[in-house]
Amino acid sequence: MAEPLVQFREVQKRYGSSVAVRSLDLDIYRGEFLALMGPSGCGKTTTLRMLAGLEAPTSGTITIGGSVMNDVPPHRRNTPLVWQSLALFPFLNVIENVEFGLRMRGMSAKDRRERAMTWLDRMELKGFETRRIDQLSGGQRQRVALARSLVTEPPMLLLDEPLSALDAHLVIRMQGVLTRLQKELGITFVYVTHSQSEAFAMADRVVIMGHGQIEQIGSPRDIFRGPKTRFVAEFVGRNNILAGPVKAGMMETAHGTIPVTAPDGSAEIVVAADRMTIARDRPEGVAIRASFLSEEFAGTGIICYFETPDGAEWKAQVTESQLAELTPESGQPFWLTWDPARVHVMKG
Repeated sequence: MAEPLVQFREVQKRYGSSVAVRSLDLDIYRGEFLALMGPSGCGKTTTLRMLAGLEAPTSGTITIGGSVMNDVPPHRRNTPLVWQSLALFPFLNVIENVEFGLRMRGMSAKDRRERAMTWLDRMELKGFETRRIDQLSGGQRQRVALARSLVTEPPMLLLDEPLSALDAHLVIRMQGVLTRLQKELGITFVYVTHSQSEAFAMADRVVIMGHGQIEQIGSPRDIFRGPKTRFVAEFVGRNNILAGPVKAGMMETAHGTIPVTAPDGSAEIVVAADRMTIARDRPEGVAIRASFLSEEFAGTGIICYFETPDGAEWKAQVTESQLAELTPESGQPFWLTWDPARVHVMKG
């Protein structure tokens, strides 16, 4: 990994007695696409705003390129921020919006027009120069906002849930645009989102935040298949979690004794929904009894929800053809089973 461009060291942000971010230590590397993800109120947007200079940390230090930035105002950081609302100027046309940052830097009219046109061409907006902002589609506005932020050629771009207002098909297209731009430019992208699909589709590393602190950092695959805490396991993917004491490779659970590959002591295991199997008849090996509740179409499959006798909810992902064979009805009993070798073990 390249050297860190950004370093947070013991950063805390308080609003009165409320702690939004607590003791944050984070390195962000040059040229990486980093996603900050978590539920509402987890501290991800506050972290981004502190990086942008829109909020000052209560304690700790933030450095960019080796320089402490705690008290440096936003306009001196060269860290443009693409907002969820885009914040385009409605009284300026497309090219005037893109030129705005260059004008503030004193670039000549000729040079800024040439550079702005280059970026409009790059964003497939050539021919839209004189359009008003209200004459553009959501995807076009998004690309204008990106061009306006990138035209100054910053070392880092900050993005605060920039795709949340777009239609589903535009989200997929813009994910491709953002990923391509980041790779072509080689600059650092720091992207805040609550959407797992966005973060996992684009980011090199994902930071999962909860209750103002980092729960886990890793590649999308590592986090999806290897959550380190119950918080992450419940937030990411569709996981089933079992906990209990382990002795001699067997875990005692509310559903009986099951084999696990874990040392003696307390442990939690995660069984992903796509690694569950549903059966009408009791299979050999690991199996628990559960009643069918409902189903949810998830694009690549169907998520079936079940309830075990202790009241716990379980999830299993099946294909449409598998669901058609099972024809489950509400309250109908089934057996849920999985391969013990394909579970993820968390420390209890």
